[in-house]
Amino acid sequence: MKKLVIPALLAAIVVFIWTAISWMVLGWHEIDMKGITSTELAKQIQTELTEPGIYIYPGYSETGEALEMEEWQELRKAGPMIHFMVYDPTGAEWNMGASMIKSFIINFISAFIAAVLLMMTLAQNPSFIRRAVFVMLLGLFAGFVVHFMNWNWWNVAIGFTLVNVIDVCVTWFLAGLILAWRIKP
Repeated sequence: MKKLVIPALLAAIVVFIWTAISWMVLGWHEIDMKGITSTELAKQIQTELTEPGIYIYPGYSETGEALEMEEWQELRKAGPMIHFMVYDPTGAEWNMGASMIKSFIINFISAFIAAVLLMMTLAQNPSFIRRAVFVMLLGLFAGFVVHFMNWNWWNVAIGFTLVNVIDVCVTWFLAGLILAWRIKP
């Protein structure tokens, strides 16, 4: 177990540091992100949408039933379209510390899973670079599945999609360097 926990912990630290640099220093994740600056619009949304949830438009009728396909197509064609809006009308104080702790836990669990998979494939990945690339490919797989499905179904902008997939590849290549260094045949 120690053969996996220590490498996963070190990889999680690298992932945490890279993620901070990627999001807070590079600024490339802001591509295609737009902020709502109108307080009046925000207040109107708050008046109309009273429950937290994920909202789409066109979406469902007031009774919660799916719209008929023809009606949905007409509303979609006329616009506007809201493909995926995570919303909470109550607001909340943001706790950066709690978010960072949760992020590190997610990083550690992800790195541990990658370490287990790497350990299971050591015979096929005997060289350092193959082990590092194997872990990066795990990241590419996860990033591609998640981000391109969001691009396809929710019309997430392609720039945002590509940046996130590239970032996941860089993140897990760096983690792969640590795991490849610590987990050997």
